[in-house]
Amino acid sequence: MRLENVRIFDTARRCFRSGSITFSDRIESVEYSDADSNGAYVVPGFLDIHMHIESSMMTPSLFARATLPHGTTTIVSDCHEISNVAGVKGLEAFMEEKTDNDTYFAVPSSVPASSSLLETSGGAFDGPEIEKLSENRRIIALGEVMNANDLLSDGDNRTKRIIKAFRRTRPECPLEGHIPRLMGSELERFISSGVDSDHTEQKLAGFLERLSKGVFVQLQYKGFDKEIIDNLDPCYDGHFSFCTDDVLPDVLESEGHLDRVVRKAISLGLSPERAIYAVTWSPAVRMRLFDRGWLAPGKIADIVVLDDVEKMDIRAVYKNGRLMYEKGRDYSYSCRDLTPEYLKNSIDRAPVTPEDFILRGNHPGKGKAIVIAHQSTTTMTKKVVMDVEYDEDCILKNRDLNILASVERYGRNAPIIPVPLAGGLDRRGAICSSWAHDSHNLLVLATDAELAARAVNLVIEGQGGVACVDDSGEVFVPLGYGGIVSSEDFLSLAAGIRKVRSFLREHGYEALDEVMSFAVLALPVSPEVKVTDKGLVDVREKKIMDWRLP
Repeated sequence: MRLENVRIFDTARRCFRSGSITFSDRIESVEYSDADSNGAYVVPGFLDIHMHIESSMMTPSLFARATLPHGTTTIVSDCHEISNVAGVKGLEAFMEEKTDNDTYFAVPSSVPASSSLLETSGGAFDGPEIEKLSENRRIIALGEVMNANDLLSDGDNRTKRIIKAFRRTRPECPLEGHIPRLMGSELERFISSGVDSDHTEQKLAGFLERLSKGVFVQLQYKGFDKEIIDNLDPCYDGHFSFCTDDVLPDVLESEGHLDRVVRKAISLGLSPERAIYAVTWSPAVRMRLFDRGWLAPGKIADIVVLDDVEKMDIRAVYKNGRLMYEKGRDYSYSCRDLTPEYLKNSIDRAPVTPEDFILRGNHPGKGKAIVIAHQSTTTMTKKVVMDVEYDEDCILKNRDLNILASVERYGRNAPIIPVPLAGGLDRRGAICSSWAHDSHNLLVLATDAELAARAVNLVIEGQGGVACVDDSGEVFVPLGYGGIVSSEDFLSLAAGIRKVRSFLREHGYEALDEVMSFAVLALPVSPEVKVTDKGLVDVREKKIMDWRLP
């Protein structure tokens, strides 16, 4: 195959040069010329080195087909979602799937994300599990280390054992991190462990401090703004990359994948050349994938052809020299049901009743309560102490507060511990999801106990999915693969999640990404307070609290 009279991205110079490129499965020759070309732009295939396939609610094979048209030819997935649901067996099933892209994996370090004292999960990894999984050659990194308390503490603990086990098995591979809010000496102690990347949201000061102290920064769509782009000096090139982290199927279908992130960076003032470097060679070097990310002889022929580089208008995508996408052609995104039998009925919970979701205080009359304050501009929450009032049966009377609960789904039928949330739904309704990061218990948000029970029971009956209910009816998106992955085709799945997003918006739930914002209300490593099946979690103190104050 030969592309002639095109503008080829020269990685060494970080510029476009006129010429021709010849390739089969690998690049055979790149010939530059002095003549100006007005042909298409040719760049290496994009690498997404921090992401989670299950966040798309798709299997690896379907995810590859859905993202190749957006230029993503290589991914490194931290599949801690399926690992939290199904442990080693579930992760191995994911890694066995054949894909049209190159799918590598970061072995999850955070299963569960916190500890069994704070949440219940379906899997748990320690040193022995990490060593066993790391024997698989598709593992090329340690997945994001989330538990800062473990790393900053003295003595032995699970996180330290996992790092030691991975280093023994795969000493050449990078250790990925999740480092929100840490600065100064705490940040230095964290990265001294060898965990030296971060993809979390940062203010400018935190972003610059990470770069200056050797942290490889992975910028996701919500993780940068105009101020960060304006301060992204060229000297930082090679020390950061763009990534997706989590992309919901409706966003992928309508807005794109890594091309969406690059498009935003360019719109905020980053040059197309530097943006392309940050999704090609920079992530390739971070993951020691030196056979790609550069249009040079001998490299894998992963090639993206663009009509407009600033708009990321993709004409064609080649993977290993094979044409995988061409603009104007229709593509099928149907799929076979690849759900393992043991994950087809994974919601092991008896039906619930409205009584399970009543917010009940210790006494009638006035009191104070710890409330989770949802924020519309970030997935982090605030811990707020509010004046509340209980009726004669000690039931909370504040109608502006929602019911939030995480219902354990792994066969223990543990008691349900609802907590109050401010800033949620302002119109009568409820949403329940078995796709709730990271332990994927049944997360429910409701304006009243009756609707809460109705939504949860829909998910139990459907053996996984997202249920939205109100007085007008129901919306249900099935996620039959372990309660977190769909067996539907991509376009049907995207349409279903779009309905869920519309439901949240129509019921007053405000967020940059409504579905993800809701799902991480159960993530006990994201500040400041969250809910798990154990109750209200103080994220900083790593402890369960009673929301009812004396």
